[in-house]
Amino acid sequence: MQIGQGQEVFLGILLFSLGAGIFAASLVHLTWGMILAGIIVLGILSAYGCYRAQKWTGLALALLFFLLGMLRFSAVDTLPASDISHLARETVKVEGILREEPRLSEDAQGGQKQRYLIDVTRVKKQGEDWQKGSGGLYIYAHSHKAPAVQIGDKVNVTGKVRSPHGYQNPGQIDTKMLLKSQGITASLSAGKQGIKVTAVDTAVFQRKLVEIRRHYRERMEQGMPKADAAAIFAMLFGGYDGIKRELVEDFTAVGIVHILSVSGSHISLLAAVMAALGTLLRLPKAATAVLVVALIIVYSLLAGAVPPVVRSAIMGALAFVALALDRERDARRILLLTGLVMLIISPLLLFHISFQLSFLATAGLLYLAPVWQNYMREHGCSKYLAAGISITMAAQLATLPILAWYFNQLSLSSLLANLIVMPLVELMIVLGLFAGVVAFILPFVGSVVFVCDSLLLGIVTEMTAKIAALPASQVWIPSLSFGWSALYYAGLGMFLLTEEQREKAAVRLKQKRKLLGIGALVLLVFIISMQLAKPKKLQVHFIDVGQGDAALIITPHGHAFMFDCGGTRDGNFDIGAKVDVPYLLHYGVLRLDGIFLSHAHEDHAAGCGSILKKIPVTQVITADEGVLDYARSMKLGDNDPLLHKFHVGRQGEQLVVDGVTIEVLFAPPLKDGDNKTGNEASNVYRVSYGKASFLFTGDLTREKEAQLLSEGINPASTVLKIGHHGSDTSSSPEFLQAVKPIYGVFCVGADNSFGHPKPDVVKRFAQQGIKTYRTDEDGAVVFYTDGEHIRVEKYIN
Repeated sequence: MQIGQGQEVFLGILLFSLGAGIFAASLVHLTWGMILAGIIVLGILSAYGCYRAQKWTGLALALLFFLLGMLRFSAVDTLPASDISHLARETVKVEGILREEPRLSEDAQGGQKQRYLIDVTRVKKQGEDWQKGSGGLYIYAHSHKAPAVQIGDKVNVTGKVRSPHGYQNPGQIDTKMLLKSQGITASLSAGKQGIKVTAVDTAVFQRKLVEIRRHYRERMEQGMPKADAAAIFAMLFGGYDGIKRELVEDFTAVGIVHILSVSGSHISLLAAVMAALGTLLRLPKAATAVLVVALIIVYSLLAGAVPPVVRSAIMGALAFVALALDRERDARRILLLTGLVMLIISPLLLFHISFQLSFLATAGLLYLAPVWQNYMREHGCSKYLAAGISITMAAQLATLPILAWYFNQLSLSSLLANLIVMPLVELMIVLGLFAGVVAFILPFVGSVVFVCDSLLLGIVTEMTAKIAALPASQVWIPSLSFGWSALYYAGLGMFLLTEEQREKAAVRLKQKRKLLGIGALVLLVFIISMQLAKPKKLQVHFIDVGQGDAALIITPHGHAFMFDCGGTRDGNFDIGAKVDVPYLLHYGVLRLDGIFLSHAHEDHAAGCGSILKKIPVTQVITADEGVLDYARSMKLGDNDPLLHKFHVGRQGEQLVVDGVTIEVLFAPPLKDGDNKTGNEASNVYRVSYGKASFLFTGDLTREKEAQLLSEGINPASTVLKIGHHGSDTSSSPEFLQAVKPIYGVFCVGADNSFGHPKPDVVKRFAQQGIKTYRTDEDGAVVFYTDGEHIRVEKYIN
């Protein structure tokens, strides 16, 4: 083995061991004493092994870095006593220093929503003195006009502290861990008094950078529509504020959405431009490398120097400089060493999708792209085409398991987009940065260049939309487990073998082909037999959609139905597109045979609109409020063709699929004078399979529960989706005694303003011996049953 190659393998093993230790520590808790003792012992063994050149030294070092990963995770995961997160659910007064520029946006009524990020310095509980505070805190405020505030100013605010909480479902980005990696550990909603600002003459450098970005945005908006300015500004400095939703969706479909957030592609582009300029001026390679690094540093500062930008800049700069100096192998070692150092300093990066994608994409470009590019050039492919295809394939394939886990989609049109659209996007970025500089000196000339950028954006938008509309532009890919991901990367690693190594491997395979063939056949028969022998089960998923209801039913032979779809009352977050659809794709549900909606309230029905637009749905069964109420809840037009799928569920109707019976158990008709969009309109559905049954009651009120019982309907069920998120307006003792559930599920949002589930209701279930789960604490809850036995899995253990 060559020395350089051995170093890469060694660094790769250490990086993998460190990452494995960090991941293990997130699952299993060990005391600091145990970890430190292991580190000391392994450290001594490693030192002795290095001194004596023992063969087992590599294993000792790998175990040492594994424990080091566990130690570093434990250190950063344990927050100090002063951290603001320890005051979750308490109303306090907080003082802190503004960390970044405020985020401002408008609501539907024209009011202004504000988001501030402060570093907490002091905290005061009611009736107590000020105490030292720490941690990053998001502050959300709503007023007609935001107060004037700059980075470094002192901010005072009073409100209720909340812990960060995302949607806890498989394949969903862990919001809490993502924010924690940025030092943000809590949020707070300011009351009517808003925030109070004390101007502080500090952070002059950061404020100057903000002024430069504002200069760019203002100059853009003077010469182009605001939506165009928002899109080009995002391409220059990152962010999605003000961008048209259709543009983001098209960019996502063709695999170039990363261009809307500062990433390694921006760094590589600027480095390539500066390298070309150095070549044009015939500068020495060392001088060109210095200019490249200087430009990357300046650009990173302009982009806000936020952690993702800094990470991309470090990896991009080091790798590009090594490549520019014709030290490709050094670039690979630098990447591995950089990843190692980053994880030691900030172990939570391992769980950050930005780090995962940046590192793997860069690794693909350094390891895979050169191999495939040389192969294509040797077989007559042009230099430009070989470079475009190899770079696109390397980045996509290196990140495939991550894309599969989080998005379950692969863009087949990305190659076409990278060859046709990306050169124009890159030209836009270069022209945009150039225009901002020129506008400082010659405002008119800068405006003209910005107008040209806007025209280019129009061309890019049209081309992207056309490519996104191509058949099979995006294809579904299954989520890969750890084992399958390891096999996948082992397969990719075969491309890195030298010709001599591949010939040796081919000879060995040929020698043992009979044995390998028999083994593969036995394994295939075993897998098929296990699948055939496995009893077919019904799956019932209660999805974490925050303060709302959403459940997925998958029958033994793969037919799928949903019971309510969740949603937000203010419509600010699209639960259907961002939670429901990703959840369905994660479990391989590519079509729905039906959606059963209990009633038209947004927290039950709003998410259905995006599902209908993105996934084929056979039918939608509703309560008796009228189809237009559902249309408004889902933000569909009154004449939208999708509404033809809707029909009212009638009491007593049944649907039998794969031995699973779905029945409309109770459908109260609305009379004149009834509140036609109230909770009393809720339909009740029951799903039965063998001896197991699941009851979905929506927000059924006590009065309607009594009516159901008075009509002689037997609601007995094994599992009860607890009515109205655990409100005391539902789940009467009489109703629970009639249902006789073994399990109950509270579909509820963390720290919701309604106080759901109510303590008395929780106590009522406990007194009756009903085992309950909560989506705010347990995340997604999944029941598996063969009709006789039930197994329960929850996402948060």
